[in-house]
Order: sequence, then structure tokens, then C-alpha cells
Amino acid sequence: MDKIATILYRDIARNEFLERETLRTRLDQLKKIEKSSRTLNPDERVEMARIKSVLEALKHSEWSELCNRLFVGVRDMFNQSPGLLGGKLENHTANGKLGLSHVSGLSHDLQSGLCKASLTIGLLMIDGAAGIAPVVHAIHHPHESTSSGSLVEAIVEAISESTESTASAPRLIYSDDKSSAWANLNRMFFAAIGEAQSMLDLAKLVLPLLAIEGDPRGKADDTAGTVDAEEFARVMRYLAAHHISKYEPQLRRHINEALNVIQNRGADGSTTQLGIDIPDFEDAAEASIVVPNVQAIGVFLCSAMFEEVKLFEVVDTLMNQFQTGTLARTGEAGQMLYTYWKDTPNRMSDAERRNFYSMTMGIPGGNNSGMINREFNDLWLRFVSSVSSFVRKNEVDRLLRAPVPAAISQQQVRKAARDLAVNLSMHGYGMTFHAARDLQSQLKFIFDLLSNPDIKSNYGANDMWQVVDQVATLELGGAKTSSRYRTLATCGAIITAWLATNVDRITRSTRPIIDMDEVRMPSPRTDGSKATTKPSDYDLVNACELWLADTGTGDTVIDQMAQPRETPVMTSRPVQIPAIAREMLADLPGMGLSYQNTRH
Repeated sequence: MDKIATILYRDIARNEFLERETLRTRLDQLKKIEKSSRTLNPDERVEMARIKSVLEALKHSEWSELCNRLFVGVRDMFNQSPGLLGGKLENHTANGKLGLSHVSGLSHDLQSGLCKASLTIGLLMIDGAAGIAPVVHAIHHPHESTSSGSLVEAIVEAISESTESTASAPRLIYSDDKSSAWANLNRMFFAAIGEAQSMLDLAKLVLPLLAIEGDPRGKADDTAGTVDAEEFARVMRYLAAHHISKYEPQLRRHINEALNVIQNRGADGSTTQLGIDIPDFEDAAEASIVVPNVQAIGVFLCSAMFEEVKLFEVVDTLMNQFQTGTLARTGEAGQMLYTYWKDTPNRMSDAERRNFYSMTMGIPGGNNSGMINREFNDLWLRFVSSVSSFVRKNEVDRLLRAPVPAAISQQQVRKAARDLAVNLSMHGYGMTFHAARDLQSQLKFIFDLLSNPDIKSNYGANDMWQVVDQVATLELGGAKTSSRYRTLATCGAIITAWLATNVDRITRSTRPIIDMDEVRMPSPRTDGSKATTKPSDYDLVNACELWLADTGTGDTVIDQMAQPRETPVMTSRPVQIPAIAREMLADLPGMGLSYQNTRH
């Protein structure tokens, strides 16, 4: 029992770190809004001032001050009635160690006080008190001086009157004891205190044993271990429900039984033991989207756009001319053309590329023996249209009406993104990823070859695309608008990269999927970062708008495609089907993106 004072509470410390990070994140959001065209409303200005003050106090406190709403609220309630613990509850340390200071005139039982405090905090965690705890404020004045007004008024007044001389003065962080949230927490607090007091004698025996069980250094170590306050409270409730008293001779065995049930180890147990604990199904949803598979489709999409400008045919023409001597080059360009000719047997042929286009994007032209992606074109256009429609309507709402809550407005975009990402992932299995890597290397080699000064000078071209246009016009029956297909290739790469890098946002329905502040005020791009590899939300929106513009998609079609529609039947990965079914599907035409229908 004498080790109770040295126990570390892992979840109490973790919650403090998370609260600090939450405050920093929220402050960054408010700063972004402040820099944009929208002015902060009065509530947001007060919130921003409060967060700045709290973070400033934490910066200079070196853990003498804390900001976790639940702990600070419980600490203040205990310290308003120090007789509850026989002393004042101190702020915990960075590693979660609790402390109790002596108060004159009170009997001081350190072990009982700390055990009651940790058990009370754990019970409140179980009952969800963290969600209703009042916000905290940092003020220059002692806590008692705020009795005539709320802490909100005190903090706003302190900030409005602050000068350089007072900005560095120490601040104390307290819970807002004049708010309605304080009253709600107070009711839960005294209920938890009563429950903790009824189990205190047993708890003082259980807590050291839990600390030994949770000690990573081993049971024989003389130091106390680490405990989760919430788990401690759950164990105590389990023991109380099973009528285990402090006189139980096999207490350790019952504690381990409780831990097995709480941590869901071994047998499932009865529903009365386990309670109803719905798992997070979205954790498993991320596994249905394989990031490398999605990235691979982006390579084939870019390659399909370059097929339109006859990029591969142009290089084959140059290679044939070099082989027959009509293109005389003996320098670096000649060596590159020779290498390209020598590697022909190991390079993906035109027919093989078209087979992969058919499998990954449903483009007609490949043999139909593979699994054709017939849903690609519809899902792609739905996602691009959903992003465009959402951003446009969001801007109109912002200017003319009160904004619709973002988490609700974005759900159609999320659904379209999820459907497309699952589709790309499913059609990226097998050889597709490896073929995409080879095709990417081939494209890079072609770009280097066509950008060679010898090749450009031979055609009087300033860049590789002028070479492509001239060879296509002179040798291949005519050129196409290369700038259009370059734009489509870039947009396709950005969109697939965004889907691949934002799987967590796509699969989790409770998180915003597009940050409109980032769209309106894009952050500067860091050195070496490219939109095609690490796209921001601004890059995604820009790519979607460019895709729709270059494909000539009208507003009527965009609005129609952005409407909700039931998700097509798609498995998370390919499923082997009987040969007879494959033969029947082979007779059906491809339904996906074709070179022709990109023109609209």
C-alpha cells in the first residue's frame, strides 16, 4: 500500500498531452480563418484569446500548470473542499504522478487521498465526464478573486488590459466554475466521490496490485508500476458487482479475471460482464483501400493521356528513323535511342499497355480476358463533380447564407471518394502495381530522350512537346492539342495521389474531408514538394475544376453527377469467378473512360 504515492497514471498524462495538442490545432484553425476573408465572430475571438492565454501559461509553467479540462475541473472541486482528500490535490507531473499537499487542521492520509482521487477521476472517465467538463482559463488573479464574475470575463479583461510588462507575469489555469458545464460536472463529481468512498478500503489493496501487473520492469522490481485510472475504476466496479471484499484471500486472481474481461482477453464472457462496446468499424475500412494500388492507377491514367498525343508512337518513329539512318545522331541522344531499341523485348508493348488500360480504367482496346473496370468512368466523374459542386455551393452559402455544417455538407464528397478509392484499389491488385512501376520508368526515359538538345535541335523545337507535335504531324497523320492532355494527365495524377494520401479522411465519417480554409488560403508549398505526389486540398479542387473544364463537362452534367447514387457492388479485392462467367463477361463491351469520350 505504501507504493500508492509513486504510481504513474498513464491515461491521465496522455490526456494532458492530447488536450495541449487540441488547443494548438484549434488555435491554428482560428488563425487561418482570421487570415481569410471571413471575420471572426465574437465567440471565436473570445475562444482565440482564451486559448492563447492558456498556451502562454503552459509555455512558462514547466508543468506547474495543466489544461486538461476534466483533471483541472476535478482538481478545483477537490480543493474547494480539501477535507474530501485530507489535503489539496496537486497538478500531476508530466509522467502522470499525482500529489497531495498537506492542509493545516486536516488529518493527512496520503495513500487514501491519492487512491480516492485516482479512483474518482477514473470513474468520471468511464461515465463520459470529459465531454462535459468546463473549459479552462489562465488568469493573473487568484481563484478566489473571481467570485463576483465568471472566469470568461476575467480572462477577456486580463487579455484586453495586458501590456508587455504583464504579458510575462505568471498565470494560473482554472476551470470555469460559473458555467453550466461546471454544475453538470459537479453533480457527476459527487456521485463518483460517493462511489469511490464506498470502495476505498478495497481500492487501497487493489491499486498496488494493479501497479505490479502493469509494471514493465517486472513484478520483482521495488518501484511502483503504471496504471490507467480508467482501467482501475473498471476493475473496482467489476469487483464490486461480484461482491469481492477486502477480505478476499484470492484478490489477485479476481483482479486478473476483471482485467481479462475488461481487456476482452480469452473467453468472451457474458454480456453483463462485457457491456455493449461497439468496435470501430472504420479501422477495418482502411484495409479495403490499398494505397500502392491506388497510386498505380494514376500512372496508367497519365500514360493513357499520353497515348492520345501519340507519345509512344513518336518515340518508336524516332527509333526506326535512327535504325535506318534517316536520323543521324551519334551523341547522347543516339546512345539513348540505341538503348531504347535494345530494351524492346523487355518493354511493355502497345497491346499490353492497352490491356492494362482496360483492366484499370475500362478503356476499350485491350483483350477482354481480364477483369475490365466498367465502373471507373462513372465513379471518376462522380467524384470530380462532387468536389466541384461542393466547393461552388460552399462559396455561395458563405456569401449569401449561413454556412451548412461542413461535416454534413461533405458527406457526398466522402462517399464519392470512398467509392472511387475502393474501385481503384480493387483493380490495382496482381501485376498492375509492378507494371505501373515499369511504365513510370519508361515514361521518364521518354521524357529525357525527347528533351535532349540533339533531338530538339533536329526539329527546331524549344521543348519536347514541340518535337511530339512535329513528328505526329509529319509521320503519324496529325497532331493533337498536347497541352490539353498534359493538363488531364497532371490532374489525374493529383487526384489519384490525393486519394492515396487521404485514406484516413476518406474512410472516417466523423472527420472533415476538405479543409475549405486551405482551399481559400493555400499554404506555401515546401521545397521539393510537388502537387502530383503530396497534393493539398487546394490542389485537389484545382485539379477537379481543370479536369471538368478540359473535358468540356457542363454545369448540368456536373450537378447531375454530383447527386447521391447507390454504391455499385464492389468487393475489397478481386474474387475468382468461374470460367463460364468470365467468358460471358468477355462478350460485353467496355464501359469505362475511352480516348474518344474524354473529348465530350
